[in-house]
Amino acid sequence: MKMTTEKIKITNIGYYDPNEMKTALNLTENFAHTLNLNEKMTSRLRLLTEEMLSMVKAITEEFIAEFYIEAEDNVCKFHLEAKSNLDYGKRRELLSVSTDGKNIAPVGVMEKIRGIFEAGLYNIEESFNLQAEYGGGCLNYGMLGSIDAEMSQAVYAWSMQKYKNSVDTQRQDEDNTAALDAWDELEKSIIANIADDVQVGVTKNGVELIITKSIV
Repeated sequence: MKMTTEKIKITNIGYYDPNEMKTALNLTENFAHTLNLNEKMTSRLRLLTEEMLSMVKAITEEFIAEFYIEAEDNVCKFHLEAKSNLDYGKRRELLSVSTDGKNIAPVGVMEKIRGIFEAGLYNIEESFNLQAEYGGGCLNYGMLGSIDAEMSQAVYAWSMQKYKNSVDTQRQDEDNTAALDAWDELEKSIIANIADDVQVGVTKNGVELIITKSIV
């Protein structure tokens, strides 16, 4: 039987409201209690909520999203859904005034996920072009993690597990230092070690982030 929490609003309008994190964490703990989860698993679910909402803080433009959790067949899914209501032209203006006209290279797995999520907010269908620079080269993490769009009406979908598998394959070539660095980053990542998968689905109208975690 599927169980779902209420949906709560997550905003990033002008400032980051710490009460939103508190509300989301309370929602997570209450849901874990309803599912009769032990303290260790409850702590992991709390950590996933913190990781997800901390990503929101890093997005500079204003937006509104909905956060909720569902559980079915011993699997929890954390959802963050947002509409594409940002101006891509404005985005290009912001980048044009930077020193090199580019985004700051994402550092960390969650930063890469944020990059794809933010691209979806701007309704950028070419999310798979997102890249990460390492000391030994560059990896196209948007393409490495792209999957067949399972989410309804998605024009682009990305999976952390697919990305992880792709990096694992590429790092077998010891000369591929970018892949070796990316694998090291994955091994140190909280989200990559706790979550079973993280998926981002971009549609023409919005973007959805789903973190999946087994609770058995």
